[in-house]
Amino acid sequence: MTDIESGVILCKECGTLNRSEDDTAECRCCGGTIHRRTKDSLSRTWALCITALILYIPANLYPIMDVQIMGESSRNTILGGVIQFFQHGMYFICAVVFVASFVVPLFKLSALFYILLTLRKGRKLSNRRKTRLYSIVELIGKWSMLDVFVVCIMAGLINVGYLLKITAGVGIVYFASVVIITMLASNSFDTRLIWDKR
Repeated sequence: MTDIESGVILCKECGTLNRSEDDTAECRCCGGTIHRRTKDSLSRTWALCITALILYIPANLYPIMDVQIMGESSRNTILGGVIQFFQHGMYFICAVVFVASFVVPLFKLSALFYILLTLRKGRKLSNRRKTRLYSIVELIGKWSMLDVFVVCIMAGLINVGYLLKITAGVGIVYFASVVIITMLASNSFDTRLIWDKR
């Protein structure tokens, strides 16, 4: 039985169940406005996911970092940096960058698209598994900005004049945009829609 059938609304702020037949009400515990379903949740999540997917392409095509060593410049994309780390035997850094910069954003987008598509076309995964998949997306979303922080810290700390200079490339802007937009997409999705009968 869903909350619509039982006539209760869960407050997302304090977690209190409120009995109400209206779509919008006031939480009896914290006084916040509660909604039976978040308005336009699906269309907003779709729009944000498509935007993130479009921005994911230039995030991987443009260089994220420009490294100048003794006047010689090399620009690296995400995968170019992974290959360079691998060639220099830095396997741990290579794995961290590959997972955090390439696999995680792709997994988040794929998971969100999968959940959205199964809501529209019918259930292929059980509702519990979809909810668990969404929880994983939320959990790894906290680590998505790891690469952006690494590039910014390196650009701020490792500048030794002519010997070594690191500057952030235009790709980092696209990558940060992808990360932020996927976080907004997962936050805009109302998980209660998974349990609604269609």
